[in-house]
Amino acid sequence: MNTCYRSIVLAVLMSVCGVHQVSGFAQTDTNDEREALRSSHSAVRVYVAAESAAFDTVERTPNLTVSPVYQPVVDAMLSRSPTFRRQSARIAGAPHLSIVIRSEPPAGTRLAALTRILRRPGGNLQAVVHISPCARTVELIAHEIEHIIEQLDGVDLRVKSRLRASGVRRANDADQDTFETTRAIVTGLRVAREVSERTP
Repeated sequence: MNTCYRSIVLAVLMSVCGVHQVSGFAQTDTNDEREALRSSHSAVRVYVAAESAAFDTVERTPNLTVSPVYQPVVDAMLSRSPTFRRQSARIAGAPHLSIVIRSEPPAGTRLAALTRILRRPGGNLQAVVHISPCARTVELIAHEIEHIIEQLDGVDLRVKSRLRASGVRRANDADQDTFETTRAIVTGLRVAREVSERTP
């Protein structure tokens, strides 16, 4: 095994870590995808746009409960965004996960959106997503869903936030034990772009 291949294998193994408890995930005011892409993606995967028959069906995800205020938004995301359909398929494939999206700002913070994941006995996960009503709702929903998928992928955000150029950092909110990732930023922006480009 040559040195280059061994380094790649080691990097991949180091990026797959179990998460015991993560307090929260934040959506900051990063609106520039070019800025987000300056960070390394070595810690987290980013969806690659690809049309696939498996993701062409538009169905609501059974383990995702959405505030009635946001249900039309989520329906539009499902019909217009291949990336969001892939996110939904991933969530639907995790029966031990339940997600509730609330149309209210996160309490005690200036963040536009915040997700908290509770780990229940038996390995069940419950994610509660708070999203402030605003013009960026599509981006925020996809962004927070991606944070949840990061946990399904076993990304240890605490460990990654200590590594340079990992694509993970602590959010700039001193009152919350929250993390931000390049992966979620890029995914949120991509879904927002897909939805706007396919608007009838």
